[in-house]
Amino acid sequence: MDKLWNKIDEIRNGKEIPYLDVLCYKEGKELYRYTSQGATGKEVLAMFSMSKPITAVCAMTLVEEGKIGLDDLVEKYLPQVKNAFILKDGKPTPVKNKMTIRNLFTMTAGFSYMTRTPSILELKEKTQDKGNLQDFITAFVSEPLLFEPGERFQYSLCLDVLAGVMEVVENKKFSEIVKERIFVPLKMDESSFDNSITKYAPYHTVNEGKIESGEVNMWPLITPNYESGGAGLVSTVEDYMKFASTLANGGVSDDGVRIISEKALKELSTSQIDKISVENNFTCIQGSDYSYGLGVRVRKTDTEWGLNKGEFGWDGALGSFLLIDPNKKVSIVMGMHLGNWQTIFSDGHLKITEQIYRDFNL
Repeated sequence: MDKLWNKIDEIRNGKEIPYLDVLCYKEGKELYRYTSQGATGKEVLAMFSMSKPITAVCAMTLVEEGKIGLDDLVEKYLPQVKNAFILKDGKPTPVKNKMTIRNLFTMTAGFSYMTRTPSILELKEKTQDKGNLQDFITAFVSEPLLFEPGERFQYSLCLDVLAGVMEVVENKKFSEIVKERIFVPLKMDESSFDNSITKYAPYHTVNEGKIESGEVNMWPLITPNYESGGAGLVSTVEDYMKFASTLANGGVSDDGVRIISEKALKELSTSQIDKISVENNFTCIQGSDYSYGLGVRVRKTDTEWGLNKGEFGWDGALGSFLLIDPNKKVSIVMGMHLGNWQTIFSDGHLKITEQIYRDFNL
């Protein structure tokens, strides 16, 4: 165990990472824990894109119940999407491919991740910075899509729009839906989409190769009332592990509570875009060994050290990381709270994962 600790310490110190929390479960029980010096393991983190798997799983429960269909048109729930258009020869042109719910799950809808477009800024001013998710979806489709829905993968605001669909279906705020379907059943008491939370763990960022301290900038939260399904989650490593372990155990929590069926979870973690090139520089894909499922990366090949095809998960803008290995019922959650981590730690998560797999012969 000390050898593994030293190996992870070496990986962290080699990059001078100030804070790192690594938690690994197998079959619902803690297998290994590493925390950097001074860390408690209970630090509150801005999870950013680690929100996406939670949003996707929550949305899939609505698919299971027949409230949403993967191939339903988005405009069925959000009529403003009927006006979606692209620029063709510089002219606004209605899209030929109608946007579907599956497009939102798979990041193939044509949206960007721009949160300061003219339409968004105009709406912020018009609503005096009080606009909500539904308001801003209208602003999203007031700008041209990057491409015809279904043509390619583009990391974007798709999961935010999916959260908006969920609000319409359930007639509730997105945060309330997730709380009812995920947080309460799994006793995730430290997790929320509460935009008022400001007391986070110490935050650092990489600036020209040097690590500097700073304050968290929750840029995806366009206004205080905007609940981001793609990036608004606040949680801790321990609390997020309750969700991760549930997925590793086929949708059943360590307390025996099922939040999603094995069938739906299998669909979520199956590659959906094999025929679409994932040429995207966003590091959440974690390299060419991965494709994309319904809101999560999906491993396409086995590793020689034990990680199998079918592993899935995601990571976040501040270095948080989720790995689910359904074959071995292993889940790994990491927290870093480091901006621009990709510039110095791009392969660090998988290196740590490899050490854990090797040392425990997983």
